[in-house]
Amino acid sequence: MRELLILLWSLAAVAAGRADELIIASPHWEGVRYEFGRAFEQFYRAQTGRPMRVRWRDLGGASQIEKALNASFDATPDSAQVDILFGGGLDPYFSQKARGQLQRHRLPAELLAQIPANLGGFPIVDPDYMFYGAALSSFGILQNNRVLALTKRPAVATWADLGRPELRGWVSSTDPRKSGAFHMIYEIILQAHGWDRGWAVIYQMSGNVAQFLDNASGPVKEVSLGNVAAAPALDTYGLMQQSFLGKDNLALVIPRDLSVINPDGIAILKGAPNPRAAGMFVDFVMSPRGQALWMNPRGAAGGAEKFDIARMGIIPALYPADRAPNPFRQNYSFPYQPKLGSTRWALVNDLIGQTIIDVHPQLRRCWRAILSVPVAERGPFVKKFTAPFISEEEAVASAALWRQDPAAARTLAESWMKQAVNRYQTLEQEIHATYKSH
Repeated sequence: MRELLILLWSLAAVAAGRADELIIASPHWEGVRYEFGRAFEQFYRAQTGRPMRVRWRDLGGASQIEKALNASFDATPDSAQVDILFGGGLDPYFSQKARGQLQRHRLPAELLAQIPANLGGFPIVDPDYMFYGAALSSFGILQNNRVLALTKRPAVATWADLGRPELRGWVSSTDPRKSGAFHMIYEIILQAHGWDRGWAVIYQMSGNVAQFLDNASGPVKEVSLGNVAAAPALDTYGLMQQSFLGKDNLALVIPRDLSVINPDGIAILKGAPNPRAAGMFVDFVMSPRGQALWMNPRGAAGGAEKFDIARMGIIPALYPADRAPNPFRQNYSFPYQPKLGSTRWALVNDLIGQTIIDVHPQLRRCWRAILSVPVAERGPFVKKFTAPFISEEEAVASAALWRQDPAAARTLAESWMKQAVNRYQTLEQEIHATYKSH
């Protein structure tokens, strides 16, 4: 029956003069796009006897893609003229589902039987079949061992280490408003440490950041070039740079008990121009054949042809007994709450944007002034510098504004910026007045 439907659809497409084309919005890097595009085009031709052209829409990182999709759906509610959303973690999928912008697609029963429903608190199979986790990622810190040795700076093992005074100016990061991966890193810090301590870690780390970049791959490149000593990193990007320069030069550290394994999503968008081909693509990516592209090294049977992708798959049976890491054999140290993270996604982005990134020069000057204070007397200034601008309870209560009342959300976010500038300038002036000799 499935083959008959595909044949009838193909004949209808020919009669209507439609090209077999699939449009995918994705933050995935070139290697993923090339390998999955190539492999699916071959698969599609074998299944239907027709050529397929996969078109990748370059809209930026996951956060930027979601903004573009929302704007498209606001303008034309029936369709964004994109078939597939592929990559960017899971938070955008929770959000798109809540907005009614995803299309239900149930995997074949024999494939669903091979895939766990969830992992470490994250869904791999959405209960309503609106999205799936297509691959798994972890988050860590990439550090340049040579730079640390030459500059006599300490190695990094935890998120909090990125805020150590010795690393001022030697850390890189990315604006989470432009990268879903970096938003996820900040949300992990907030959930792993708790709201108050999490913000303390984020503000001190931000004081050490030389520059906030616009994409997830930028900070690891800065580390590789030796422009900085360390940066938060998606494991894929960190391992890729490590494969180029060697483990003696670069080290990827996954903070013990302070990170998670996060599914990287895939979904069909509402009003997909080519819904049947979109369904075939989702089935292909989630199948053992598609999963082999993530997991098998370049040149191996069923693996990538041109690019090593090196990602963790979502089918436990595909992991050999001796393969490490195996995400399905790990213990997860804290109960990550994906719905909480998704609910406050935009609010957290604006908190970081308005109180850190958009006022980074003032923040850095304040942090430099704090570090000029004798260590024994530094505590009260650090406490004021790192205090959250709103409580976690206030954040949960206010998060709905970003969906329901954008004007009110914008006003609230702007008030945070004013408070941040006032805080940093006041603290800096207080320190200079108290410690004139510094």
